[in-house]
Amino acid sequence: MNPLKRKMPAWFFGLICGLLLTIYVQVLDMTQIIYTTSWGAYIGYLAILILPTCIFLTLREIKRKYQSLRFTQAIGAGLLVSCVAATTYSAYTFVDIHFFDARHLKNLFDYTVNSMQKAGRSATEIQKRLTEMKAHYFSLKPYISTYLWYLVMGAFFSIVFYFLLRMSNSKQTSI
Repeated sequence: MNPLKRKMPAWFFGLICGLLLTIYVQVLDMTQIIYTTSWGAYIGYLAILILPTCIFLTLREIKRKYQSLRFTQAIGAGLLVSCVAATTYSAYTFVDIHFFDARHLKNLFDYTVNSMQKAGRSATEIQKRLTEMKAHYFSLKPYISTYLWYLVMGAFFSIVFYFLLRMSNSKQTSI
C-alpha cells in the first residue's frame, strides 16, 4: 500500500479543518458577535471543536478504508491533520494581516479600547496595551502558538479517539 495514499484522509480533513476554522473566525468577526454580546466569547470557543471533529473523522475513515488502525498511525494522522489545519489558518491570517486590511485586528483593537475605557483605564495604559497587541500580532508569536496548541490538541485527541475506536471495534466483534 502506498504510504501517501494512506495519509490522504489526514490531508483532506486537515485542509477542511483549516478552512472551517478560517471561515468560522471570519464569520464571527464580520458579525461582531464576539465583540458586542456578553456570550459572544463563548461562541468563539466553539472553534475548538473543529479540530477534534476532523481528527475523529480522519481516524474513522482510515479505519474504515484499511480495516486497521495502529496507535502510531493514529498519532501520525492526528498530528498531520493538526499541522495542515494550523498551516491553512496561519497562512490566511498572515496574508490578511500583512497584505490586506486585517479588519479583524481593528475590531479587536477597538474592542480592547472600549473595554479598557469602561474599566476606567488611563489613555497611557490603553496606548501601551495597543502597542503590545500590535507587536504581538505582527510577530511570529501567534503562528507559533497556533502550531503548538494544535499539535498538543492533535496528539491528545488522536489518543482519545484511537482508544474509542478500538473499544467500539471490540464491542462489534464480540456481538
